[in-house]
Amino acid sequence: MPDMQTLLLAASAAVGALGLAIAAAAMLARSAEEHDLANRLRAVVRPAERTTSSGGAKLRFALLRPILRLGEILRDSAIISEREVSEFQRAIAAAGLDAHRAVPVFIGTKAVLLVLLPLSALAFAILAKLGTQWGAASVVGGLVLAVFGPNWVIGMLKRAFQSQLHKGLPDALDLMVVAAEAGLGLESAVDRVAREMSGSNRAIALELNILVQELRMLPDRRMALERMGERTDMDGFKRLGATLSQTLRYGTPLAQALRVLAADMRQERAMRIEEKAIRLPALLIGPLILFILPALFIALIGPSVLEMGKSFGGAR
Repeated sequence: MPDMQTLLLAASAAVGALGLAIAAAAMLARSAEEHDLANRLRAVVRPAERTTSSGGAKLRFALLRPILRLGEILRDSAIISEREVSEFQRAIAAAGLDAHRAVPVFIGTKAVLLVLLPLSALAFAILAKLGTQWGAASVVGGLVLAVFGPNWVIGMLKRAFQSQLHKGLPDALDLMVVAAEAGLGLESAVDRVAREMSGSNRAIALELNILVQELRMLPDRRMALERMGERTDMDGFKRLGATLSQTLRYGTPLAQALRVLAADMRQERAMRIEEKAIRLPALLIGPLILFILPALFIALIGPSVLEMGKSFGGAR
């Protein structure tokens, strides 16, 4: 049997390979959330603080540069098709990450894990003398984890980001109604709401900042609104984009269209809460049968069973 230090080194290699994917995704998520908001603060930040911030960004980029380069090579090669790259871009954009940077890092991380995790599992099996069957199972497990692990991380980031978008959309619509009634145009209203929501909901602020930039850069505003729905992959933002597109096309008052959409969003939220309340009795059947009824039977029938046991014991 190998010593404990050797086993710990082999296990730490496998854990470190998995942590590489999680760290890369977390660093990209943090960078994507703070990118647009940090640009607004750089004009008022002192030079020392600005140097510190740029130094941290350079350090993160230096750590991710080899993985980024490997991902770019694999993305441009014939190994990965354009359809798969586009699917990666949609999934990563829906998680609130910068698809231009995150896709190469995602591909490069998966390629590194495909090599490191099976080799680490094989080394651990050899050092621990697990046998042929357990060794093969550990290698297959490492391969499966390398293939699906980055996807699970992106899925978790996507669910968390979309949850924040889902919670903050009705409030953002209410603020857009107020901004539109105050006489602001579409770009100015969205920009104002993004600044107001930056402290309470960073996901909404990030998405609205991206929308403002695309409204100013793209030749057709409706294209920017359609891209917002595709990027978030949420029904609420798709409806918002369709409503604003109709407003731009037919000249409908912006405040009126947003007010109707905000009322619909509030009503849908209330209906979802009512649906959950209706499902609650059905969900309580399992805990009722497993925990409450056995305790109730013991409390009601237990004394009778004990008395019957004493009676039969005394009769003997």
